[in-house]
Amino acid sequence: MKKGIALLTVAIFAAAVFAYAAGDTKPELRPTQILMQARAAWAKAMNENLGAKKFEAIVKDADDLAAQTKKVGEGHPNPLAKELTLAVSSLAKEASAAAAKKDGDTVKAKLGAIKDKCSECHAKIRDKK
Repeated sequence: MKKGIALLTVAIFAAAVFAYAAGDTKPELRPTQILMQARAAWAKAMNENLGAKKFEAIVKDADDLAAQTKKVGEGHPNPLAKELTLAVSSLAKEASAAAAKKDGDTVKAKLGAIKDKCSECHAKIRDKK
């Protein structure tokens, strides 16, 4: 009887492990998708932190966004993508400087301009058919 219960327990455990492993498959993200998800996360965090008036956090996120977009933009082979990416970097630097001064209105304007550049890039490059 004990062997039967032990065997049944092991079988249920194994089935649960295999079911979890089978359901946990996600497609690999391309490097560009990883970059874009990071940018979207920074933008979202900055918007949330602006509402909470957490300017120090905005400075950090804006600096991270500026550094990443500058690095990517400088080596980009597509001239339009390079221009738009470097524009995001510049706007992020300006947002960081405004956040350091606790100038919420300027931060809000710069975040809007960043969103516009992202939308422009998506319309002209990513979504172009």
